[in-house]
Amino acid sequence: MHPKLRLIDIAKKANVSMGTVDRVVNNRGKVAKKTEKIILEIMNEFDYQPNLMASSLSSKKKTKFAVLVPKPQGEDYWYKILSGVETSEKAVMEFGVEISKFLYDQDDDIQFTELATQILARQFDGVLLAPIFYREALEFVQILEKENIPFVFIDSLIEDTHPLCSISQDNFQSGLLAAKLLDYGLNDGDEILSISHLTQNDNFDIKLERSNGFKSFFESKTKDRRTIHSVEIISSKFEKLAAILDEKFIQLPNIKGIFIDNSKAHWVARYLQENNISSVNLVGFDFIDQNIKFLKEGLIDFILFDYVENQGKIGLQTLFDHIIKKQKPVPIINMPVHIVAKENLEGFL
Repeated sequence: MHPKLRLIDIAKKANVSMGTVDRVVNNRGKVAKKTEKIILEIMNEFDYQPNLMASSLSSKKKTKFAVLVPKPQGEDYWYKILSGVETSEKAVMEFGVEISKFLYDQDDDIQFTELATQILARQFDGVLLAPIFYREALEFVQILEKENIPFVFIDSLIEDTHPLCSISQDNFQSGLLAAKLLDYGLNDGDEILSISHLTQNDNFDIKLERSNGFKSFFESKTKDRRTIHSVEIISSKFEKLAAILDEKFIQLPNIKGIFIDNSKAHWVARYLQENNISSVNLVGFDFIDQNIKFLKEGLIDFILFDYVENQGKIGLQTLFDHIIKKQKPVPIINMPVHIVAKENLEGFL
């Protein structure tokens, strides 16, 4: 254990003034990058913990974070994300941190861009965002990078960008796990329908990671035992999915397993129920009320999910730790994936 380090001790070790150390510790005023690096290394070496409450109260500058995520529709996936954000918000507000939430329609890329423009105009110190619109989000974070504004991705990431941290499931591995679960309940010769459900503005590369993981399991493990039929549905309407399933069940009467790569497993379950189809195993994602209902009824066999509240909670905390506490963030956080079936459902409620 090192003895408690004071600002004057850091200043002596770094051969700089206490004012310079104060500017680094409290994130106010400009300091040469080389000098800042030396000071931060000394702080890390001796595990220096500043008095954050005193620092925030004495600082005239408020720290402002923006949160840019889809608008919840009931107690859905994004409602849970925001619940996690609000948990961290309560913890950081006492240090003078202000949180502004910008909520966009999941089908409205123009609104996303408008809100992103507002964030840039208001000069926030950090941004937490879900980049579900690939092109628009890429343009936004490229400006953030140019302006040296740190940002954290939740739910998914954009390749070749430089967030402080990216927090999500490992979607490829999740898809592979879903395939393994579905395979357990099938016989040789049974056919599988793999559904990639997208909306017009989705980040296709990210959304298809689960489907790619799913397909890779059968390509490597059971190539001669299974026929996988893939379909992409670009719509936010149940009726569109139902029409596709009508067509596929006529063309492929031996479908015994269905995989869908997002939270709309309840749509597939509703279709199976309305058409009195009981001999199909179904695997999907996200522990939401609509999926839980059909899980209880036995129309969904497995749901894979992570506690998405933690994505919002950890994402906001990461910005706080980096900007206020000067801590180096973990670049990638893969959320642990849970498997829930009817038989173990009570343990998750």
